[in-house]
This record gives sequence, structure tokens and C-alpha cells, in this order.
Amino acid sequence: MSRRLIIAGILIMTLLTAAGSKAAAPPKVVFIRYPIPTADFATVVDGFKKTMASRGFLTGDNIEYIDILTRSTDTASVPDVLAAVKEWQGKAAMIITCGWVSMYARAQLKESNTPQLFVPVLESVARRMLPSLSQPPETNLSGLYLMYPPEKILRLTRLLLPRITNYAYVYDSAIPADLVFKAAYEQVPPHNSHGLTLHCLDLAEGVDRVLDDLKRLKIEAYGGIVGIFNHRQALTASGLPVITSFTLDIEEEELARHLQHGNIVAGLYNPFRYCGEQAAEMTADIFTGKNTIEKTIPRPSMQIAFINLEAANRLKIQVPFIALESVDRVIQ
Repeated sequence: MSRRLIIAGILIMTLLTAAGSKAAAPPKVVFIRYPIPTADFATVVDGFKKTMASRGFLTGDNIEYIDILTRSTDTASVPDVLAAVKEWQGKAAMIITCGWVSMYARAQLKESNTPQLFVPVLESVARRMLPSLSQPPETNLSGLYLMYPPEKILRLTRLLLPRITNYAYVYDSAIPADLVFKAAYEQVPPHNSHGLTLHCLDLAEGVDRVLDDLKRLKIEAYGGIVGIFNHRQALTASGLPVITSFTLDIEEEELARHLQHGNIVAGLYNPFRYCGEQAAEMTADIFTGKNTIEKTIPRPSMQIAFINLEAANRLKIQVPFIALESVDRVIQ
């Protein structure tokens, strides 16, 4: 055999091997998340990976993960989100977006064929991106949503504080999730406000300004989403009970520890790990051909309503028995 034929054979084998390797490249799952206390959606990622492994998708074998953490909790992270989507659109088998960044990723991904899962977002944010949360989306978007109905928070507030008049939603106008939830509060009809007068206070005007407004407006309890947790230590100076949605990225068994020494008396909590596990089930079904992203109906998270008796006792709040009966967990 001539030297030329040998070299040609080697080149052909090399090309075939490279083509085979390219065809066998594992699907890529890209996470885009932002720094939220206390674990930056790490429980979502961990729950997702473990459940995918249980479904036969093993890291380094038949699946590859790319994990992108943006620079901040607010809109300063938008350039990071857009850059990540630009880099991985068309290359990733699934892009998983955590929290409000999902809206910015959606603006680019809706014109692509790259599947996107929001894991998780507020229910009101999900409704901005999809017309229905109970029907097949018929597009390349689905995911997990958090249920923090403002009406339910106001109802829990009324049960705990039967004589309350003024409740404040404390938000940060630089944080998209806070703004979306503010709109949801403002859309609560009077007959569902449980006799409470709602006041909206913006942390972008300064914590001291908010503390002054809490006094001036005779606020008796308040809540929020992201902004109040970024300033939770300073806000405790108000001495007011917090009845809120609890969005920290913590394990369910750590809930009691994270409620110690603060003013959170009650609220609604959605474990983020559960969202990651459910997202993995959805993704595995898509990767194995059992479903498509277009037919994957969004799923609600697991909601836990709680009362924190330690904080209630410290703030001298007598918790009515009917309030205790209305929640899933009572933390002593």
C-alpha cells in the first residue's frame, strides 16, 4: 500500500472518529441564576442534577451542565443574562432560568428553538410569559411557578391580627420580581383585601425613608418578596411583625433556623429543591421523547404556610387558634 493511501486512510479514520464524537456529545443543560439569599438557587441545581441522575442522566457520561451565576439580585444582571443566552442559544438542549431573569431570557429565546424552563418564578411572572398555566404552552417555554397569592397573605394577616387596619408591601423598584408582585397586590379587589388598607413603600428611596413611612402611616404589619430580605436586618428596627412570602433559597428542614431572631411571624414558603426535582422530571421526559416542551404543562411548586410562634411571642402577639389551624407548619 502506497504512503499516500495510508495517509488518506488515516485522515478518513480521523474524520470519522471526530464526526462520531461530535454526534455522541451529551446534551447540554445551562442554568442561568442570580444571587438570592442564602444559596443562590443552588438547591434548584442540586435537586435537578440528583433527579436527572435517578432518571439515568449522569454528569460526564450522557449529560453536561453549564452553570452561570449573574452579578447581582437586580437589573445590573441583565447584561449577564443576555450574554449567556446569546452564547448558548442553539447549543443547549435546555436552558433553565431561575427567578426574574427568566423574563429577560425569554425575550431572546421565544424566537428560537431552544427549550426554556423557568425554575422557579412567581406565578404572576409566569403569567406574563404564558397565557395559561393549566394548558400545554404550545411554545418552547414551561417551568415551575411559586404560589404567593397576595389575597392569601392578607387573609393570614387578618387571622393573626384581627384588629389590623394598615398593611404595607415593601419592595425595591430596582428588582423586577418585586415590581411584578406589587402589581399583583394592587390588583387585589376590595372584597378580597380582608378589610386591610394596602400601602406600597419603595426601598429604592432608602431604608430610613421606609422606616419613617411605616411610622407615619401607622403600619401594623408588612411583607415583601426580595427587597425586604436584602434589608431585613435594618427593617427589624421598625419592631413590626412581618407576614410575607418567604423566598430564601433554603432547605425545608432549615426553615425554623432561618426564622430565628427576626420579626417574621408568618408567611408562605416554597421549597426551591422541589422545583429543581420537578424540572428534572420534565426535562428527562423531553430528552427521552416521552414529551415535548410544547406539551409540557407548567407545574406549581409545593407551598407551605407557616406561623412562627417564637417571633409572635417576642412581639407579644397572641396568635388565635383559628390562625394556627389555617397553616401547614407551626414553628415553636
